[in-house]
Amino acid sequence: MSDNDESSEETSNLSPSEIEELQRKNCVFCHIASGKVPARKVYEDDVCLAILDINPAGPGHVLLMPKQHYTVMFNVPEDVLGHVFIIAKALSQAGLKALQAKGSTIFAANGVAAGQRAPHFMLHVIPRTPSDGVGLYIPSRALPEKQAEQIAAALATALGGRKGEAPVDATPAKQDSGQKGETAPEVKQDDPKQGKTSGKKSDAIDLDAIASLLAKEGK
Repeated sequence: MSDNDESSEETSNLSPSEIEELQRKNCVFCHIASGKVPARKVYEDDVCLAILDINPAGPGHVLLMPKQHYTVMFNVPEDVLGHVFIIAKALSQAGLKALQAKGSTIFAANGVAAGQRAPHFMLHVIPRTPSDGVGLYIPSRALPEKQAEQIAAALATALGGRKGEAPVDATPAKQDSGQKGETAPEVKQDDPKQGKTSGKKSDAIDLDAIASLLAKEGK
């Protein structure tokens, strides 16, 4: 019996919570979030962490992740996910300011089939310029009308079938944010004059500080 077979047999006897705990112990990004593994931090709060990718697609390529271990987007509570995307917006703006980028690419490799390499959900925030050579290619293919209708119907059914109706399997917004006894911070919309986001439970996002870090590391 190979080591892989033994490992598979061991994990098959574990409960979902035990498997999650094992994944957390072996996750390098959980170790980064807890400070056990060093990384170049660009932003951090109680809920999420943004670090520079050690093998970036381009200058200022940031990995933004919840501190709590979630394997894929489906597992991330809605309040945590909303907060992460607000920080992604701030990081995108900081990249434009610090690195004179002309745009940004923001994506998640959600699952192995989508190219996910590490079992910890994260967003990639990549400042872009027209000649940066970043090869994110999405092919354009013809789709027969009947097949398109079937796909649209299947997706609509999975989402509940009507506008505004929650998906059948949607999880409630009030979930554990990864900090015991706490929920994700309530974050307000950006103040256009200050370029910051403020909330009752979170510190204001200092775009100037983030931009300064990105500029320093992007040189």
